[in-house]
Amino acid sequence: MHILDVEVVTDALWAISYLTDASNEKIQEVIDAGVVPRLCELLEVRETAVISPVLRAVGNIVTGNDDQTQTVIDGGALESMRFLLRHQKSNVVKEACWTVSNICAGNVKQIQAVTDAGLMSLILDVLNEGDFKCQKEAVWAVCNYTSGGSIDQIIFLVRSGVIPPLCDMLSIKDPKTLQVVLDSIANILAAAAKVGATESVCCFIEQWGGLDRIENLQHHENSDVYKIAFAIIDTYFSGEEGEDAEIAPEVDESGTYQFTEPNSAPNGGFSF
Repeated sequence: MHILDVEVVTDALWAISYLTDASNEKIQEVIDAGVVPRLCELLEVRETAVISPVLRAVGNIVTGNDDQTQTVIDGGALESMRFLLRHQKSNVVKEACWTVSNICAGNVKQIQAVTDAGLMSLILDVLNEGDFKCQKEAVWAVCNYTSGGSIDQIIFLVRSGVIPPLCDMLSIKDPKTLQVVLDSIANILAAAAKVGATESVCCFIEQWGGLDRIENLQHHENSDVYKIAFAIIDTYFSGEEGEDAEIAPEVDESGTYQFTEPNSAPNGGFSF
């Protein structure tokens, strides 16, 4: 793959993408062959014919275990993702979101690598502005991030503006994607509960129209959707009014919500 013939390189990349679309054992064979650094280099190529198969191959590798995912991170792939998440072709953006979502399914250190590379702000851009097929992959990145991330990492995502687009996506029709959106919101609320900031996050969700939509989803025809919606309402929105009122969100000059640390937060603890 070190030759410059685009057609030959493309064929080789598609072959690798097929090989990696398999078990972790097969993925490991590709890694052991030493091709991952070159794959990461080829993510920088601007030829669409090259981008599609190399992105698919890299995306397949990060479906593997944490060690396999780490080889891609160590190869510098996250730097290239910044360009790919803003690519003019939506199919490339979709594949890039899918790749990032699989990295976010890794460990806390790997989630932090995604954060440090500035990728979550681009994922949020896709949630806000991308077409639906890209949004579906982007919300998986958010769900995996909030599922496996630390409290600090989830706080970062809330402060970065993840709640408004999640609330907007509660109006979509696709049941599976609705479940992922609801799971993301549930993950955020669970993190808020751990630092005594439930009321502030609930207030934020309500102000962006999320509460009404979640309530409506309790009557959804899909049983998984209404069960998650019911659990969110029952767990986080059925308490007495005024609870945690002292930590209601404040809006700064940029329109970003700031979540202040409650008195009950642990020493040196977190704040939304």
